[in-house]
Amino acid sequence: FVVDEEYDFSPGQYETVYALVLSTALAFLLVFRLNRVAVRWWDTRRMWGVLVEDARVLTSEALEHMDQAPDLRDRVIRWTGGFLVATKQFIRNDLSGLSEDEVSGFLGSEELGALRRSAHPGLHAATEIRHALKLAFRVTPETTAAMGASLSSEMRLMERTLNRIIGNAGGLERVKSTPLPIVYVTHLRTFLLFFLLSLPYMYAPSWRWGTIPAVAIMAYALLGIDGAAAECECPFDRTRANHLDMDTYCLVAMEDITQLVVHAAEIIMRESGDRPLEKKVTSNRELDMETIDGCTDSAA
Repeated sequence: FVVDEEYDFSPGQYETVYALVLSTALAFLLVFRLNRVAVRWWDTRRMWGVLVEDARVLTSEALEHMDQAPDLRDRVIRWTGGFLVATKQFIRNDLSGLSEDEVSGFLGSEELGALRRSAHPGLHAATEIRHALKLAFRVTPETTAAMGASLSSEMRLMERTLNRIIGNAGGLERVKSTPLPIVYVTHLRTFLLFFLLSLPYMYAPSWRWGTIPAVAIMAYALLGIDGAAAECECPFDRTRANHLDMDTYCLVAMEDITQLVVHAAEIIMRESGDRPLEKKVTSNRELDMETIDGCTDSAA
């Protein structure tokens, strides 16, 4: 058909311009969204990995550097496990999910109640840890200069680890509270709808009956990309299939803390000539901090 005597466009030329302009623009928008969502999902997984790693480090540091204050040492270790569970439930907006079963052997009923009543349970746990460190490494006028320097150095080391834990918890909150701007998502989906609705009108003269399966396949691909982006944009929502398994992360971290505590007790008893612990602790629910602490104190 002829649009103007000077400009003669065939249907094939219109299809070329349509595919070049609209398809390229839509592909750019979709790829950009999917890329940003993938970065957010991976950053969240990385931050949880650092949280678990630093929980192990803080526990190991407490076991090695806080022998002079076993009660405060145990408080640091118990609240480290409580911090992970509190952060998980706070990110999920489910503080009622802070159950005694999940923190069994780490926090008592009074401590768990205080955690539930706090506006930010993770910060509550971090404050308990920091206060225990302050008491354990307190420098008094009777403390020698060499001992004071040693205590200050050890406290700075553990404070650095605690600050990383708090920082990564803050990173999780930032991801949760900052989704992709709604104006971008709205514009993309409007553009996508217009593109899919216009496909049959543009390609039907050339594809004829093949237009139906072709448009269906194209719609499945493009809508699938948008759906994948929407799925990965909420990594903390348990109702979504691709959410992060934070329950497993916490369980693994608490089992590692348990292993470190038991191993430290075995080392102390081995060095003192006592028999090592025969019972193997394989779950955080089998941990009894008071019993282990009694073993280490008697061995010391």
